[in-house]
Amino acid sequence: MKYRVHIPLVVFAFFIILTFFVIKPIFLSIFVGALFAYIFNPVYSFILQKTSKTNNQKIAVAFLVCGLVLLILVVPAFFLVKSLVKESYALFILGKQKLAVGLFSDCTNYFCETIKDLGQNPNVYFQIQEVLKTATNWVIQRGSTFLISVPRMILNTFIAFFTMFYFLKDGDIFVKRLGDFLSMGEGKYSFIIGRLKEITHGIVYGYLLVALIQGILGALGFLVFGIQSPLFWGLLMALFALIPSLGTGIIWLPASVILFLEGVFQDSNSMMIKGIALFVYSAIIVGGIDNILKPKLVGDKAKIHPAIVMIGILGGIFFFGVWGVILGPLILSLTSVLIDAFIVGKL
Repeated sequence: MKYRVHIPLVVFAFFIILTFFVIKPIFLSIFVGALFAYIFNPVYSFILQKTSKTNNQKIAVAFLVCGLVLLILVVPAFFLVKSLVKESYALFILGKQKLAVGLFSDCTNYFCETIKDLGQNPNVYFQIQEVLKTATNWVIQRGSTFLISVPRMILNTFIAFFTMFYFLKDGDIFVKRLGDFLSMGEGKYSFIIGRLKEITHGIVYGYLLVALIQGILGALGFLVFGIQSPLFWGLLMALFALIPSLGTGIIWLPASVILFLEGVFQDSNSMMIKGIALFVYSAIIVGGIDNILKPKLVGDKAKIHPAIVMIGILGGIFFFGVWGVILGPLILSLTSVLIDAFIVGKL
């Protein structure tokens, strides 16, 4: 009788462990597919409402939405990454040239001479060269790694869209079965699912989408006002926009000041005007969009503490890579929800 009780449990645990190791290499792809299914579920539901809602119609609509996402997001992303790698390399080459001829061209005043003398100091010059060399090698290495990993990226993309397809089609059934499996009570389960939806909505739309918009607007401003490598700086602005208390100003403020000073030292009114215009544009448009969109998109229900977002993003990047930007805050937020439900006893 003991064996009859324990052997099924041992077998079940064994297969759970095997399942973990099978899923582990493609976990991020599955997560991305589930996330895309959540983001584009309103589109799926809207189109499905116009049909007869049969199983064949669900399959067709889910396939259609996956195709739209592939065309809108994934295909341009490959070309964007390729351009970004080239632009990053060009930026570091420009940095070396600036060190050779001076940060500000045609500048002979005391301020420029001091910077030039400091840059020509053997110790300082060596350290700057080492930093630029390391950064350049990193960009080249990442670019090479990106090209080598293209087949694996294609496989991961297929897994993500395969997962997205079935989450769109059968997501409601999966959520219901998960609740039955956990058997935690309808009240607590509804509370956890509801909070998870609110938090996911807040992180995806309130933080990620706003950061992407700020990065795009910042890159557009840099392109219009003649700053080198606008895509690279736009990406950095999007990353810093995700981190509370930092924001995009850490990029556009020094760029505006340097552009203005270069106009002063070259006695160029147009460059000074560009520096001022870039500052005004970035402060009002790039920086202001955060204060306008984020409160509307996050709302009062999400209640995501900035510390959870910051720690989740930084820790998530170290642990999960790029997708840790979303996965880190989600995990910490869900943990806080579980603490509220089971330890604090809000229900």
